[in-house]
Amino acid sequence: MKAFHLTECASTMDEARLLIDKGEQTPFYLFADRQSNGRGQYGKSWESYDGNLFLSIVIKGSAVKEPALLSLTVGLAVAEALVKNGLQPNLVWPNDVLIDGAKTAGILIEEHGGAFIAGVGLNLNAPANPTVLEDGRLINSVSFHTKKFEDPKQWAAALTDAIIERLDLEKEAILPHWRGFSAPHPIGEMVK
Repeated sequence: MKAFHLTECASTMDEARLLIDKGEQTPFYLFADRQSNGRGQYGKSWESYDGNLFLSIVIKGSAVKEPALLSLTVGLAVAEALVKNGLQPNLVWPNDVLIDGAKTAGILIEEHGGAFIAGVGLNLNAPANPTVLEDGRLINSVSFHTKKFEDPKQWAAALTDAIIERLDLEKEAILPHWRGFSAPHPIGEMVK
C-alpha cells in the first residue's frame, strides 16, 4: 500500500483530503512527524507532541463492510496492537483508547470524495509521564509503559495493516471484541 511520510503538516486529515481531491488511488496512508493543527472529535484540537503518531488511512467507501462501526473497528485494531506490545488498553465510546485510565489514542473518522479517512493520534513517546492537560484530561504514552523509544513509522505501517485486515468484518465479529476492551466512563464524569 502506498504510504506518504510528511515531516510537518497542519493535519494529516486535511492532507488526506487533498490527496483524494488530486485523484490518489485508495487505499493509502499518510503520517507526519509533526502536526500544527491536529483535530479530534467535535472539532477539538489534538495535542501533537513530537515523537507521537499522527496517522490518516484512506479507504474506498465500498471496501468498508460496516461503515457505521468504522470507529469501533479502528479502535479495536489499535487496542489489539497495544496488547501485542504488552499493554492493557481500554476502549471508551466513541473514540478513545486508554491505558491505566489515561487517554493514549484518539480516533477520528471522516468521509470525503467517496472514501473514509480514519485518523489515529497515538501518544507513543510523549509525554514522558502521564500528564494532566489544561482541560483536566489525563494523557499517557506507550513508551512510558514499554520503557523504550517507539518508532512512529513502524507503528503507522502496523496499524494500517491491522485496520485494513478488519474492514470486511461484520458487526457480529466487531462488537463482542470491542466490548472485551470497553470501559465505562466513571459515573458522574462528563464524556469529553
